[in-house]
Amino acid sequence: MSGVQVACFLLVASHIACLPLNNRPIIGVVDQCTGLDQPYGDTYISATYVKFLEQAGARVVPVRVKQPKEYYETLLSRINGVLFPGGDRNLTSSYLATAARIIYDIVVQANDAGDHFPLWGTCQGFQLLTNLTARHNFLQPTDAENISMALDLKPAYKESRLLGMASPRVINTLTREKVTPNFHHFGVMEETFSATPSLRDFYRIMSTNKDRGGKVFVSTMEAFKYPFYATQWHPEDINYGWNPNDDIDHTREAIHVTQYLANFFVDEARKSQHRFPDVATESAAVIENYQPLFLKDGSFSEAYMFNFTQIPFY
Repeated sequence: MSGVQVACFLLVASHIACLPLNNRPIIGVVDQCTGLDQPYGDTYISATYVKFLEQAGARVVPVRVKQPKEYYETLLSRINGVLFPGGDRNLTSSYLATAARIIYDIVVQANDAGDHFPLWGTCQGFQLLTNLTARHNFLQPTDAENISMALDLKPAYKESRLLGMASPRVINTLTREKVTPNFHHFGVMEETFSATPSLRDFYRIMSTNKDRGGKVFVSTMEAFKYPFYATQWHPEDINYGWNPNDDIDHTREAIHVTQYLANFFVDEARKSQHRFPDVATESAAVIENYQPLFLKDGSFSEAYMFNFTQIPFY
């Protein structure tokens, strides 16, 4: 078909399917509880994740926690990827953990059946993916709150999908400049990761970093078999995090890194053929149905707020 881009997928050992790319990708971002000290709503999604995806040509649908399995089955059949965001929820017992387990299991089953569906995890989302895959919490304390660092890339990055085709400009910036913002108190140590078959056989380590005390934690990874990608650091904050107290590099070269990663993940979502059944259903689901709250406290933070009493449309 002239002028139509296609994506080819290996469905079984000897069968390859080529399908037109979906150039109207919609990606779900999972919300999480705000905590008792937040008067604005029960759950939230930081606007930085929405903007991160939108800059690369995707639209966003909020994926709500505390919902029945049927909700996730229906929604995932209509969208083209999911992003697990950063935060500070419990990885095993929170509403986020429960929703993420349902989502993860559905997505693994879909990919096993040849239905391409990508996942992305940022910070807490990175940690969540390790827990979902290995069914164990491997987190250890790290001193990496509010610090930007250059990545210590592993040679395996050259074989990866995420960074293997990155330009020298992107790789040079990632390895030579302190452009990756970290805001975490826990991490997965490289030693632990390498000694755990359920992690090392599932994910490729692309980079590590040292915290202020010299502990080496895994900072970038991707699954070998599945289109799952994760960063312990926050690429979305490079472009959209403007708290003057945060250590974030907003240089042109840093911005280019964020744009590269967003483009990559949205391109992965374009390989998904999922669609909403009609325009009305699609229109009712997207993030534009909600107005972000701008916090006038000098942090320049912006978030979408939700209440449990709001029943998601599906």
